[in-house]
Amino acid sequence: MSSRVAIATALSLATALFYAISNVLELLEAEKVPDEFAMRPALVLRLMKQPRWLLGLLSDFGGYICHAAALGLATVVFVEPILATGILMSLFIGSAFVHRPVRRSDWIAAGVLSGGLALFLYEVSPTGGRQIARTREWLIAGPSAIAAILVCMALGRATRGRPRAAFLGVAAGIAFGVAALLTKALVHYLGAGIFAWVPHWEPYALAVAAIGGVIVAQSALQTGALGAAVGAIEAMSVISGSLFGLFLLNERVGAHGVLEISAVVVSIAAILGGIVRLSQAEERLMGRSSEPIPQPPNA
Repeated sequence: MSSRVAIATALSLATALFYAISNVLELLEAEKVPDEFAMRPALVLRLMKQPRWLLGLLSDFGGYICHAAALGLATVVFVEPILATGILMSLFIGSAFVHRPVRRSDWIAAGVLSGGLALFLYEVSPTGGRQIARTREWLIAGPSAIAAILVCMALGRATRGRPRAAFLGVAAGIAFGVAALLTKALVHYLGAGIFAWVPHWEPYALAVAAIGGVIVAQSALQTGALGAAVGAIEAMSVISGSLFGLFLLNERVGAHGVLEISAVVVSIAAILGGIVRLSQAEERLMGRSSEPIPQPPNA
């Protein structure tokens, strides 16, 4: 492993840790907000009044800096799957936070995710591809991503509980996948000077994707169905970011032959299965159902 890839790996793990900390802090506050604030900027304004949520936002900022640096050194399809370890980290951080034990089955799920990730990264090219997607390709991928996000948001508005959390989580995950590619473009422009990004459209689209993704993600967490929300966000961030990297930046998965392709498929299934199982464990540890139900005062 080259020093460039090693640094990118370390930065990706640091990103996952920062995002895990923010995940725990933000979901503890987001699920307390009434449903009437869902998918509205007022949701974020309300959450900004909570010190714990602001600390989570600061951790998000630290994670984003590490994420951008990692994307500047390695491919999107290499970096994004590593961020899936954030769900593993947030489980154990949350367990310490609420003083609840991690079950043996959760450890098994953590091992499955880690094994699947290791196998996938073995088959992925950590460098190569383009730094910026061509505009004509964005003209196809961009509207498709926007349409998928809007459909998921509409379905989220029409449902309640776990389905709503899942639909909104998918929408947020797609937005974050788009943001990963736009971040890579921003880092590339910054290499030519601190203001070299100004005449390009990608940084402005990045602001829209990132802010919109945060609002929708907080709306997903607000439902209280943390397993569905976190699982959908994490899974779709990995899936959408990796697919965009493969098809828009011409990045490569170095699998040739039936055996290697089968290994990639198995690794992806293990990663997604681990995400789903660990997100359910996080809901068990930190969801509303684990909180004591307040009793009315005696008359």
